Amino acid sequence: MAQVRLFGMLKTLVSGVSILEISLPDGAQVKDLVDSLHAQYPDLGELLIQKKVVVSVNQEIAHWEAALVESDEIALLPPFAGGA
Repeated sequence: MAQVRLFGMLKTLVSGVSILEISLPDGAQVKDLVDSLHAQYPDLGELLIQKKVVVSVNQEIAHWEAALVESDEIALLPPFAGGA
């Protein structure tokens, strides 16, 4: 079971929760996580597919082919801006 942390407006797409628990098979990759999220939360999934939301694994931006293990710290990061 993977825990996925949500930030900002993403929480509103999943009934206000900040952590989702997603069941993934052994050897799962980020793309498998995206597919699972898309099936359960279509609005969130669309943002991921359109790459408007970034997947972070262990505090680094993850490519879709990146392998996942149960102990990974997974977060979905909404669009953000900053600077001076």
